[in-house]
Order: sequence, then structure tokens, then C-alpha cells
Amino acid sequence: MSDERGQALVLAVLAVAIAAATIVGLLAAEDRILADARDRRAGEAAIEAAGAALADAQVDLYATPRDGARGARAAPSRSELDALITDPLVVERLRRAADALSAANGGPPARGLAISVGAGTLDIALSVGAHRLRASIETACCRR
Repeated sequence: MSDERGQALVLAVLAVAIAAATIVGLLAAEDRILADARDRRAGEAAIEAAGAALADAQVDLYATPRDGARGARAAPSRSELDALITDPLVVERLRRAADALSAANGGPPARGLAISVGAGTLDIALSVGAHRLRASIETACCRR
């Protein structure tokens, strides 16, 4: 026998402890990465759903020959677009659509929904988790 007095055992226990701490740290990092990816996927689905709901609401502003209107489609005025994006029913429809698709993809509810009229676009922004997402829908604004 050698005269090491258990020093090898202490080093072996220390090596096992370091390995265990490393594994726990890697698992925690993996959980954070997967949660971030899930939130990003849920946010992308949420912004797409909100965009589709806004596009559906915008269709109601146009008079089409199919619907019995005569003549060509008329572009909405700026005031009509402003009224559309501030209509509480439209905003609630967008919020519900975003929340439903975020939840279906395992994400938290959308927050901070903002809708604005840009230069030829309707712009939407919302947050899901730590991610802020934006989308634009082309619009023919505005008639004179």
C-alpha cells in the first residue's frame, strides 16, 4: 500500500462534483434555449394570426363588385384606416387571434399590441415572452 492517506479519494470526489455541476448547468442552459425557441415560435404564430385578423378587417373597408357594389374598389381614406385600427372590436379580435395561436404553440399570451398606419401599410407589433415582433400589411391608402 502507498502512503497517500485518502488524497486520491478526495480528488475523485472533487472531479465527480465538478462533473455533476457541469451537467446541471448544461441542463439549465438547454431549458433556457428551448424556452426561448418556443417563445419565438409562439410569437411568430401570434403576429401572423394578428396580421390575418387585421387583413380580414381591412377587407370590410373595400366595396367589391362581388358584394353588389357598382364600380371599382375604392381605397379607404386615412381617417377610415385610423378608425379601423382604433376600433375596440378589431383590436380585441387581433388580441384573441394572437393569444390563441401563441397558446397553441406553447407560448405565453401576447402583450403590448400596437397597430399603426404607415406609408401604404398597416403595421402591427406585439411581444411574446422576451421577443418583440412586427408585421406590415400592404394597403391602398388613401383616396383623395
